[in-house]
Amino acid sequence: MTYLSHRIIFLLAINLAFAGLLHAAPKRHVIENNNVRMVIIPRTAQQMAAFYEGREFPKEAINATDEACFFTVGIHNKSRNILWLNTNNWDLNTSSDSLSLLSREYWTMRWKELNIPQRFQSTFRWTLLPSQLDFQEDEREGGNITLARTNAPFTLTARFNTGADKKGMPINIVFNNLSCAKDKKP
Repeated sequence: MTYLSHRIIFLLAINLAFAGLLHAAPKRHVIENNNVRMVIIPRTAQQMAAFYEGREFPKEAINATDEACFFTVGIHNKSRNILWLNTNNWDLNTSSDSLSLLSREYWTMRWKELNIPQRFQSTFRWTLLPSQLDFQEDEREGGNITLARTNAPFTLTARFNTGADKKGMPINIVFNNLSCAKDKKP
């Protein structure tokens, strides 16, 4: 089975895992133009806990995910150019502050602090959106991005270089008024 097949299966699994929690499903944000279709779905702490509990993650790992804000991201290159993903080129800003994505390195350090076994670290890493990737024509990719939990709404500007040499016309996708999903009280 190819890497892309595994990623597609992951996206299906994560959507099925969250299907039972649809009563708490936050708004899906979609931007589409001739070049790109990008979807961002905020995930509640309860949704993420259910997903990782289903994979038998240790309680301390699940508790650590509660500290973060999760968004499932899907990207589809609709252009005839190569589209270059590099999350270091993404900006996240509130009205008064700049935010940062929690990197794979952050999570690796966090898991080591908590003594989380390698198999869970690998599974978690697999659920994250790659930080760098080239999208060929009609290629799709998805995964989670994370940031420190915040109550402030923010804007995410995703910048993509284009072309084989990364010197084509850049594409900017701007999502306004994103916010961390909150669990609904029963």
